[in-house]
Amino acid sequence: MSRRLALGALSLALLLGSLAACTDVPRIPPPEPAATSTPLFATDQEALEAATAAYEEYLAAVDVLLQDPAGDLNALTAVASGGALLAAEESIQSFIQQGLRTTGPRELTNVVLQRADSDGETVEVGIYVCENVTTVDLLNSDDQSLVEADRPNLTAFEVVLLFASDGSRVDRRDVWVGGGVC
Repeated sequence: MSRRLALGALSLALLLGSLAACTDVPRIPPPEPAATSTPLFATDQEALEAATAAYEEYLAAVDVLLQDPAGDLNALTAVASGGALLAAEESIQSFIQQGLRTTGPRELTNVVLQRADSDGETVEVGIYVCENVTTVDLLNSDDQSLVEADRPNLTAFEVVLLFASDGSRVDRRDVWVGGGVC
């Protein structure tokens, strides 16, 4: 009987094994391949060049409005955000209230990359810049120059720019007193 029992158990095991193979057991799909995103800047040099170009666009837009403070302030939102936008708008409003305007553009004489950090959707680039105002004059409402003879012509700034899918903007711009830029 034990031989019969063993054959019966073996048959039952084979039957259950074959039934289990026929059942529709959900399979775990293989993992999706990881999305490979291309970094916005392949090198620090590319980040520096992009930041320099974006900052030059910002300076040009602000300089146009400082030369004609009654111009369209909406142009600033394409090149500035955050604290930089607020500061530029306040400067232009102050020029309007005081009847001031500038002549001539500011020029960059040096740009140094501080850092380039990405959170996946946005790249934040920090730079140090040296601005030259030698060709800039500050005029009052009577077109008289208010520039003093001993005015410093070079000023260093620490600048933070944000690069995203909708473009680049200067987000922060603070006078830099740490030296080594101008």
